[in-house]
Amino acid sequence: MLILTGLFWNSSAVSRPYHYINTAMSWSEAQSYCRERFTDLATVDSMDDVNRLVNVVDAGYSGSVWIGLKRGTHKQWSWSNGENTTSQYYNWASGQPNADGDCVAIFYGVWHDTECSNMRYFVCYKNDGYILVQSAKIWTDARSYCRQYHTDLATIHNSEENNQINQIIFSGYYIWFGLYLDSWEWSDQWDLRFRHWVEGQPSMSSESGNCVGMSRSNSGRWSQYSCDVKQPFICYGGDSALYRPYHYINTAMSWPEAQSYCRERFTDLATVDSMDDVNRLLNVVDAGYSGSVWIGLKNGTQKRWVWSNGENTISQNYNFASGQPNGDGDCAAIYYGVWHDAPCHLNHYFLCYGNSGYILVQSRKTWSDAQSYCRQHYTDLPTIHNFTENNQINNKINQLILSGYYIWIGLFVDSWGWSDQWDLTFRHWVEGQSSLSSGTGNCAGMSRSNSGRWSQYSCNLQKPFICYGDGMRKQIVRLKVTCKGKCALNDHSLQTAILNEISEKLKNMRLESDSKISWRKGEDGEVFHQENNHMEAGRREDAE
Repeated sequence: MLILTGLFWNSSAVSRPYHYINTAMSWSEAQSYCRERFTDLATVDSMDDVNRLVNVVDAGYSGSVWIGLKRGTHKQWSWSNGENTTSQYYNWASGQPNADGDCVAIFYGVWHDTECSNMRYFVCYKNDGYILVQSAKIWTDARSYCRQYHTDLATIHNSEENNQINQIIFSGYYIWFGLYLDSWEWSDQWDLRFRHWVEGQPSMSSESGNCVGMSRSNSGRWSQYSCDVKQPFICYGGDSALYRPYHYINTAMSWPEAQSYCRERFTDLATVDSMDDVNRLLNVVDAGYSGSVWIGLKNGTQKRWVWSNGENTISQNYNFASGQPNGDGDCAAIYYGVWHDAPCHLNHYFLCYGNSGYILVQSRKTWSDAQSYCRQHYTDLPTIHNFTENNQINNKINQLILSGYYIWIGLFVDSWGWSDQWDLTFRHWVEGQSSLSSGTGNCAGMSRSNSGRWSQYSCNLQKPFICYGDGMRKQIVRLKVTCKGKCALNDHSLQTAILNEISEKLKNMRLESDSKISWRKGEDGEVFHQENNHMEAGRREDAE
């Protein structure tokens, strides 16, 4: 018998930075503002997030503020606690759901959709299991009760949990649990579906409003409003889509050594998505240092076409001419409306994009010089997502009677990859060092004295480096194990089995993210020691 006590964990989950904007705008205007300056309008996963939202709003403001929720066009079955229902277990009765209502009750062990306004007993859950509440409430009131006194309405992941609930309920009654129909979606397309409505909302009527505001004075609850209403709002995110904390390590190591150091103590070597990230990297390096530092980019074995601004090319539209690309070069130009690969060192006119759309620059530059020009004066070389955008560009070229010219766009061949496997492909090479340049090595370093530009180096060179991620917090916990009969607790296979048991318990309690656990040995090399005829207190270490 194992007695597990005093379990702790260290979560590495990303916590969104929230920003209160005390300027009244419509929901669409607020969305555009947040996307331009941060990541998006606020997305919310839990009551912890709700409380953080309430705390960022000015204390003197008692009205509502926009968050990133808006009515969508499709209904989807969702769990009250926000869990994703993709590949989720369902146990509908025959012929169900039959559109009788938007909330779900269990009846004789199987599920039925029914009107949310019906009064029913309900099942809550918390860490020690399921609780049947014998007080009839509508579905939304039942959810509020569960969140106040327990955790939430019950989520059912498998037939075993369904059977556990069936054993504690009254078989002739419809009993609420946490499944319901939802047609609301987050601005950033986040797929978790936590909701915190005021009582009686949301209404399925569009007349009640299609956009969502949070009330600071009502415990952060949400209400529907017309999207044209002007009110303050909350954005989330930092300077880039993932606000990575960067850490400069002023110790010279090879690239592989630096990678191991960062993975042990933080998340990984620095990954970079944008010029904002480049500037943040520059700011963390010691001001007196003028050399280069390792970042997380390394040359790989596979080439692929990618966009200058770093967008993912998966399922991307391509419009290469017949027979193209044919290996002539590593950069792409548009010519008579279709794309050709060409050597990057050639001088061509080029296109940029910015807030006002596409800009044709009639100045001949190499592809990398064109990229630098666009980033300095506009946003970047253009990314072309579909035939409509390709036609818009082609029309602009034809208006200037330049259809017979090769004109650079933002597509180029790249064989480099981030240490953390991040798939965005923003690059910031020094002039003349293209993505496929043979260079002098397979690892990338950033120069502090050259506007943060990147160069290739031998991976064995010793350099300072930059990590990203929250710093590791080790926690040592004493674990007392009691066993019946003879136990060889210092047997390695048994210790591994105990660790696996702990890990499973943490996962079931939703307390473990990317944590690593391991035994800590004593000076004698043993994990467990006998105390008063018992094997005493092994200790485990959270490595991340």
